[in-house]
Amino acid sequence: MRHRKQRSKLSMQTARRDATVRNMVKSLILHQRIKMTLGRAKVVRRLAEHVIHIAKEDTVFARRRVYDILTDRDLVMKLFKEIAPLSKGRVGGYTRILTIGSRRGDGAQMAFLELTDKKIVEKVSKKKSKAKEAKAEEVENQKLKAQDEKREDSKGDKKDESKVKHISKAKPTLDEEKAREKARNEEKKMADKKQGFMKNIRGLFRKRGDF
Repeated sequence: MRHRKQRSKLSMQTARRDATVRNMVKSLILHQRIKMTLGRAKVVRRLAEHVIHIAKEDTVFARRRVYDILTDRDLVMKLFKEIAPLSKGRVGGYTRILTIGSRRGDGAQMAFLELTDKKIVEKVSKKKSKAKEAKAEEVENQKLKAQDEKREDSKGDKKDESKVKHISKAKPTLDEEKAREKARNEEKKMADKKQGFMKNIRGLFRKRGDF
Protein backbone atom coordinates (compact mmCIF):
# COMPACT_ATOMS: atom_id res chain seq x y z
CA MET A 1 0.00 0.00 0.00
CA ARG A 2 1.37 3.45 -0.94
CA HIS A 3 -0.70 5.56 1.40
CA ARG A 4 0.90 8.98 2.10
CA LYS A 5 4.07 8.11 0.21
CA GLN A 6 3.79 10.71 -2.52
CA ARG A 7 7.29 12.07 -3.11
CA SER A 8 8.80 14.14 -5.87
CA LYS A 9 10.94 12.08 -8.23
CA LEU A 10 12.72 15.18 -9.67
CA SER A 11 12.38 13.64 -13.16
CA MET A 12 15.23 11.22 -12.37
CA GLN A 13 15.78 7.54 -11.90
CA THR A 14 16.05 6.28 -8.33
CA ALA A 15 19.83 5.76 -8.20
CA ARG A 16 20.57 9.11 -9.82
CA ARG A 17 18.08 10.92 -7.57
CA ASP A 18 19.55 9.39 -4.40
CA ALA A 19 23.10 10.30 -5.44
CA THR A 20 22.06 13.88 -6.26
CA VAL A 21 20.28 14.37 -2.95
CA ARG A 22 23.21 12.95 -0.97
CA ASN A 23 25.69 15.20 -2.75
CA MET A 24 23.53 18.23 -2.03
CA VAL A 25 23.34 17.32 1.65
CA LYS A 26 27.15 17.03 1.69
CA SER A 27 27.55 20.48 0.15
CA LEU A 28 24.99 21.89 2.63
CA ILE A 29 27.04 20.56 5.58
CA LEU A 30 30.23 21.85 4.01
CA HIS A 31 29.06 25.36 2.97
CA GLN A 32 26.03 25.80 5.32
CA ARG A 33 24.04 27.36 2.45
CA ILE A 34 23.36 26.22 -1.10
CA LYS A 35 21.28 27.46 -4.01
CA MET A 36 18.93 25.22 -6.02
CA THR A 37 15.41 24.95 -7.36
CA LEU A 38 12.53 24.99 -4.90
CA GLY A 39 11.50 21.41 -5.75
CA ARG A 40 15.00 20.07 -5.08
CA ALA A 41 15.28 22.12 -1.89
CA LYS A 42 12.17 20.44 -0.47
CA VAL A 43 13.53 16.97 -1.23
CA VAL A 44 17.04 17.70 0.09
CA ARG A 45 15.63 19.27 3.25
CA ARG A 46 14.11 15.98 4.39
CA LEU A 47 17.38 14.06 4.28
CA ALA A 48 19.39 16.96 5.75
CA GLU A 49 17.12 17.26 8.79
CA HIS A 50 17.13 13.49 9.25
CA VAL A 51 20.95 13.43 9.29
CA ILE A 52 21.23 16.37 11.72
CA HIS A 53 18.65 14.77 14.04
CA ILE A 54 20.72 11.56 14.18
CA ALA A 55 23.91 13.54 14.85
CA LYS A 56 22.48 15.20 17.98
CA GLU A 57 23.50 12.09 19.94
CA ASP A 58 27.23 11.55 19.59
CA THR A 59 27.46 7.75 19.71
CA VAL A 60 29.27 5.15 17.66
CA PHE A 61 25.97 3.83 16.30
CA ALA A 62 24.87 7.33 15.27
CA ARG A 63 28.18 7.98 13.52
CA ARG A 64 27.89 4.74 11.58
CA ARG A 65 24.35 5.58 10.47
CA VAL A 66 25.44 9.04 9.27
CA TYR A 67 28.51 7.60 7.56
CA ASP A 68 26.27 5.19 5.60
CA ILE A 69 24.53 8.27 4.16
CA LEU A 70 27.41 10.72 3.67
CA THR A 71 30.31 8.26 3.10
CA ASP A 72 32.84 10.94 4.08
CA ARG A 73 34.69 10.84 7.41
CA ASP A 74 35.63 14.54 7.38
CA LEU A 75 32.02 15.61 6.87
CA VAL A 76 30.86 13.24 9.61
CA MET A 77 33.38 14.78 12.03
CA LYS A 78 32.30 18.31 11.07
CA LEU A 79 28.62 17.41 11.49
CA PHE A 80 29.09 15.89 14.96
CA LYS A 81 31.62 18.43 16.28
CA GLU A 82 30.45 21.75 14.76
CA ILE A 83 26.90 21.64 13.35
CA ALA A 84 24.97 19.23 15.58
CA PRO A 85 25.95 20.95 18.90
CA LEU A 86 24.41 24.21 17.62
CA SER A 87 21.03 22.50 17.08
CA LYS A 88 20.80 20.65 20.41
CA GLY A 89 18.17 23.07 21.72
CA ARG A 90 15.86 22.40 18.76
CA VAL A 91 13.34 19.63 18.30
CA GLY A 92 13.14 20.21 14.55
CA GLY A 93 13.53 22.87 11.91
CA TYR A 94 17.26 22.47 11.55
CA THR A 95 17.15 23.92 8.01
CA ARG A 96 15.07 26.58 6.25
CA ILE A 97 14.17 27.46 2.67
CA LEU A 98 14.36 31.05 1.41
CA THR A 99 12.79 31.65 -2.00
CA ILE A 100 14.69 33.96 -4.32
CA GLY A 101 12.70 34.24 -7.51
CA SER A 102 12.43 32.62 -10.91
CA ARG A 103 15.47 31.46 -12.86
CA ARG A 104 16.21 33.22 -16.09
CA GLY A 105 15.65 30.97 -19.07
CA ASP A 106 13.18 28.31 -17.94
CA GLY A 107 11.45 30.32 -15.19
CA ALA A 108 12.09 27.71 -12.48
CA GLN A 109 11.51 28.86 -8.91
CA MET A 110 14.88 29.21 -7.14
CA ALA A 111 15.60 29.07 -3.41
CA PHE A 112 18.33 29.00 -0.80
CA LEU A 113 18.54 26.00 1.51
CA GLU A 114 20.55 26.88 4.62
CA LEU A 115 21.11 25.74 8.18
CA THR A 116 19.04 27.54 10.79
CA ASP A 117 21.91 27.61 13.28
CA LYS A 118 25.08 28.43 11.39
CA LYS A 119 28.63 28.78 12.51
CA ILE A 120 29.57 32.42 12.00
CA VAL A 121 32.69 32.89 9.93
CA GLU A 122 34.15 36.38 9.75
CA LYS A 123 35.03 37.49 6.25
CA VAL A 124 38.28 39.39 6.05
CA SER A 125 38.90 41.78 3.17
CA LYS A 126 41.86 41.25 0.88
CA LYS A 127 43.64 44.37 2.15
CA LYS A 128 43.32 43.29 5.78
CA SER A 129 44.43 39.76 4.97
CA LYS A 130 47.48 41.09 3.09
CA ALA A 131 48.33 43.39 6.00
CA LYS A 132 48.07 40.47 8.44
CA GLU A 133 50.27 38.32 6.23
CA ALA A 134 52.85 41.13 5.99
CA LYS A 135 52.87 41.53 9.80
CA ALA A 136 53.25 37.80 10.27
CA GLU A 137 56.17 37.74 7.83
CA GLU A 138 57.85 40.63 9.67
CA VAL A 139 57.49 38.87 13.00
CA GLU A 140 58.94 35.66 11.54
CA ASN A 141 61.86 37.57 10.00
CA GLN A 142 62.59 39.26 13.33
CA LYS A 143 62.57 35.92 15.10
CA LEU A 144 64.95 34.45 12.51
CA LYS A 145 67.29 37.42 12.84
CA ALA A 146 67.33 37.12 16.62
CA GLN A 147 68.12 33.41 16.35
CA ASP A 148 70.96 34.11 13.88
CA GLU A 149 72.42 36.77 16.18
CA LYS A 150 72.31 34.41 19.14
CA ARG A 151 74.08 31.74 17.11
CA GLU A 152 76.78 34.17 15.97
CA ASP A 153 77.32 35.41 19.54
CA SER A 154 77.62 31.85 20.81
CA LYS A 155 80.11 31.02 18.03
CA GLY A 156 82.19 34.13 18.87
CA ASP A 157 82.27 33.22 22.55
CA LYS A 158 83.42 29.70 21.71
CA LYS A 159 86.22 31.02 19.46
CA ASP A 160 87.44 33.42 22.17
CA GLU A 161 87.44 30.63 24.71
CA SER A 162 89.42 28.38 22.38
CA LYS A 163 91.97 31.16 21.78
CA VAL A 164 92.36 31.77 25.46
CA LYS A 165 92.78 28.08 26.05
CA HIS A 166 95.52 27.83 23.41
CA ILE A 167 97.38 30.93 24.64
CA SER A 168 97.20 30.14 28.31
CA LYS A 169 99.86 27.65 29.34
CA ALA A 170 100.28 25.82 32.58
CA LYS A 171 103.12 26.95 34.87
CA PRO A 172 106.25 24.71 34.66
CA THR A 173 107.09 22.56 37.65
CA LEU A 174 110.36 22.73 39.61
CA ASP A 175 111.77 19.70 37.87
CA GLU A 176 111.10 21.23 34.46
CA GLU A 177 112.74 24.51 35.48
CA LYS A 178 115.83 22.64 36.74
CA ALA A 179 116.07 20.66 33.53
CA ARG A 180 115.83 23.85 31.48
CA GLU A 181 118.54 25.54 33.53
CA LYS A 182 120.84 22.53 33.12
CA ALA A 183 120.31 22.58 29.37
CA ARG A 184 121.08 26.30 29.25
CA ASN A 185 124.26 25.84 31.29
CA GLU A 186 125.44 23.00 29.07
CA GLU A 187 124.84 25.11 25.98
CA LYS A 188 126.85 27.96 27.49
CA LYS A 189 129.73 25.60 28.36
CA MET A 190 129.82 24.20 24.83
CA ALA A 191 129.80 27.70 23.39
CA ASP A 192 132.68 28.74 25.70
CA LYS A 193 134.71 25.66 24.73
CA LYS A 194 134.24 26.42 21.03
CA GLN A 195 135.32 30.01 21.50
CA GLY A 196 138.45 28.93 23.52
CA PHE A 197 139.43 26.38 20.89
CA MET A 198 139.13 28.97 18.12
CA LYS A 199 141.25 31.45 20.12
CA ASN A 200 144.00 28.85 20.58
CA ILE A 201 144.05 28.05 16.86
CA ARG A 202 144.31 31.74 15.98
CA GLY A 203 147.14 32.20 18.44
CA LEU A 204 149.14 29.35 16.85
CA PHE A 205 148.73 30.76 13.36
CA ARG A 206 149.74 34.25 14.53
CA LYS A 207 152.99 32.87 16.01
CA ARG A 208 153.82 31.29 12.68
CA GLY A 209 153.09 34.56 10.89
CA ASP A 210 150.29 33.35 8.64
CA PHE A 211 147.95 36.13 9.81
